[in-house]
Amino acid sequence: MGENSQDIICDSSSLIALTDTCFLPALSVLSNHFDGNFIIPQSVEDESVNTPVNNKNYALNALRIKHAIDRGVIRVCAVDASREARQIMDLANEIFFLGGKPLTLIQLGESEILALCNAFGVKNVLIDERTTRVLIESPLSLKDHFEEEFGKTVGLNEENLRKFEAMTRGLCLFRSSEILITAYERGYFSSLESLETKTLEAALYSLKFSGCSISFEEISDFMATVR
Repeated sequence: MGENSQDIICDSSSLIALTDTCFLPALSVLSNHFDGNFIIPQSVEDESVNTPVNNKNYALNALRIKHAIDRGVIRVCAVDASREARQIMDLANEIFFLGGKPLTLIQLGESEILALCNAFGVKNVLIDERTTRVLIESPLSLKDHFEEEFGKTVGLNEENLRKFEAMTRGLCLFRSSEILITAYERGYFSSLESLETKTLEAALYSLKFSGCSISFEEISDFMATVR
């Protein structure tokens, strides 16, 4: 496990979105088309399976994810990356300041995903959580967003930003929507025949409403390419 260019480390946000919309089996489809593993740290298993399985509101989704783990579609990594995860989280949460106070941007779960990437040399990250994605891909646009939202100047610790960028450089981030689109391109909806394209569109909207950070414009633009 790990040190494979096609391995994908998954955040709970994407697994939950796929499970909420009943599209978790798309991972099985993709696992037959690439030589890599869907990997999660223990914290993601705890967040998406072990804790919610005891809550009647969330137990069904937890059991669906557990089934994927039991079948080997999703693999749980037991490597302890908590020390580096804490370093990443502390850096990320002391990059932007409002009124002299640091803005909390990511939690330990997201930072453990990033730490696991470094531990294994994996570059592919499946994550729907918007703030973490933007912090990695376009941090200064996040600063602009906060200033517009709060109507105040947001301070920037450039040294912490440089260190955070060094620890996350080269990562390839994608969302549950990209997983579903890739599965669609490999025939995931083909049994629906004439309804295939409309089902994909409905599925993308369903993912959006389940927490995937895909915009209405992105959905429209993509659907224009497949009609």
